Amino acid sequence: MIGRRVAPLVLVLALVATACGATSTASPTASKAATGAPGASTAPIASEGASGTLAPGGPSAAPSDTPAAPSAPASAPTPHLSGSPQLLPPGDPGTAECAGSAENRDFFAAAAQSFSWDVYCAVLPDGWFVDTGSFRLADGGTLVVGYRGPGDVRIDLQQGAYCTTGGSACSPRDHELGPAPYGDRSGTLVTLGPSESDGYAVYVDPGAAPSWSITGKGMDQATFSAIAAALHRVPR
Repeated sequence: MIGRRVAPLVLVLALVATACGATSTASPTASKAATGAPGASTAPIASEGASGTLAPGGPSAAPSDTPAAPSAPASAPTPHLSGSPQLLPPGDPGTAECAGSAENRDFFAAAAQSFSWDVYCAVLPDGWFVDTGSFRLADGGTLVVGYRGPGDVRIDLQQGAYCTTGGSACSPRDHELGPAPYGDRSGTLVTLGPSESDGYAVYVDPGAAPSWSITGKGMDQATFSAIAAALHRVPR
């Protein structure tokens, strides 16, 4: 891992989850980012066997040149995303394409340098933010990150040795839809239940170490498949 000296040096990164909307605790200024301005939280990235976390941050003000959408009444139905999302344009090599704040991108860069397997981040349109996340280095390493979008839609990424008890146990499904991309890898697209509201998943090498998965809820198949195909492999 870059930055690690001879045992037990601990590096601390600021890991930030960004959100849309404003509260009384938001900073009076907000830098423009793919997912809004970051809040602040910290988590350790430590020596072998330790773990790091991304804690959800408080909402922050929307960028000044992007009007904030009015909040929906509590009784309003959850918006249903359809079609392909307007993904961010390709950036420089590294983590420039990863959705979230600069600190979120630092988190992915540190994780990619810590593992022997490929780490992927999501490339998402405005309105999405990193919700929760963590990684641990022990037992082959795992990385789990969740993102939330407009209307409380969400996707979750699991990577590494997060499940090794067998393909069927590590890839729950209702129906298999066929091959589908997971970034630059090939996986299997499945439904998670009998209706579209149950969500979708793409699994790559389930039950192996490493393996990769993305699950999503609140969107149609085309939108979910586009997000899964756009996952960005972070260079080591």
